[in-house]
Amino acid sequence: MFKKLILILSVVTATFSQLTAQNPQISHQITQSCSVTTDGKILIHTGGHYTTALSEQLQLCDSLHSSTYDTVSSTFKNTKHFLYSYDMGGLLIESSSKTIDKSGTSWSNSQQTGYKYSGYLLFEETYKSWDKTLQDWADFMKYKYSYESDNSLLTIFNLPWDADSSEFKYSTKDMISYDANSRVSAVTNQKFNKNLGSWDNYLRINFTYSGGYVSEKLYQVFNKTSMLWDDYQKETITYNGSNKTEVVMQVKSATTNWENYSKNVFAYDNAAMSSMTEYLWYGSWMDSRKILYTCNSDKLVTLALTLQWAAHLNSYRDISQEESYYSQHQVFGISETPANSIIVNNPVSKHAAFQLSGLNENTQYLMKLISVNGTLLMSLPVISGQSIQLNSQIPNGIYILNLSAPGLKTWNQKILLTD
Repeated sequence: MFKKLILILSVVTATFSQLTAQNPQISHQITQSCSVTTDGKILIHTGGHYTTALSEQLQLCDSLHSSTYDTVSSTFKNTKHFLYSYDMGGLLIESSSKTIDKSGTSWSNSQQTGYKYSGYLLFEETYKSWDKTLQDWADFMKYKYSYESDNSLLTIFNLPWDADSSEFKYSTKDMISYDANSRVSAVTNQKFNKNLGSWDNYLRINFTYSGGYVSEKLYQVFNKTSMLWDDYQKETITYNGSNKTEVVMQVKSATTNWENYSKNVFAYDNAAMSSMTEYLWYGSWMDSRKILYTCNSDKLVTLALTLQWAAHLNSYRDISQEESYYSQHQVFGISETPANSIIVNNPVSKHAAFQLSGLNENTQYLMKLISVNGTLLMSLPVISGQSIQLNSQIPNGIYILNLSAPGLKTWNQKILLTD
């Protein structure tokens, strides 16, 4: 089982290199857009950049081209390319990919990802794959992000597309826990139990800190027999200053306590990562894979070259490469000023109108009522002084009231809905 879990983690991690490649400030990747930084903060980065200035010129990635090395012709041949689109605030709103046929002459659609935001916070990302029969995009999977009232990430829901019911259905969720210093202390993954209509514990990652940085990640799987968390994998991270230099993965064995599995060693050039070398444990550390990074003057990766160790040649050989292309975009600022002046009186009656105090004059907001599971129940525009009436058919309980407006920080507040 443990080998299966390691394989799953490896496959998932491989999908995260498309736009950002390796980031020396990332200690753990949760989804393609969300990660935990080395100092324990949540980083939600779809690939775009936003500014808090009135306007700014930013370098944004317009395309990424993947190719594999052909040993017959001794050249790299195109396999896939990605295109990226941004809004006026510098936030990525869509990425799409195409693959090339075996002849190397014809490109066809492959995958498309759409991103939705509430203010500058990522609210939803939807994945589609190209249906060759229908010649159209088909829903594949969706992530939903929910936040606390202080805009800290609370939960990420994973919803695969169910073809039988023609809807997205909840599958898993990642719940983020924080310590007293507002650093991520654990990420707990739960599976949705269709039979019971409840969430069951599945995986958990615990974060340990030393010197202000993540020094260890302990992976656990929930034992349904003992109802306890069992250790199965851990990663030990070492640093040179603020840059991670080595990550050693170990797995728990039935015969020995912990045994080495893999090691990644990172090198830097002027604070930008220049290479990552992977070693596997076979009684001693053996070369496995290497990625060489080329960066531009803004320390953005322009080329990521992957090499595989060839034991019979006693050297590395080219396997694949990714080339990224950037251009200047003028983007308009998004304010990060806290919206703590907005007040709603709790509890809220679903049979009586209420108002939100503290709204800016002459500003139209978008108000959303969201369940704790991330389901959008209501959405309507509101302005200062407006009376708001919720749907009386919504069951009593705890909900998230979400408020956003262009250029303003998103406001979230838990409310208790009653009669």
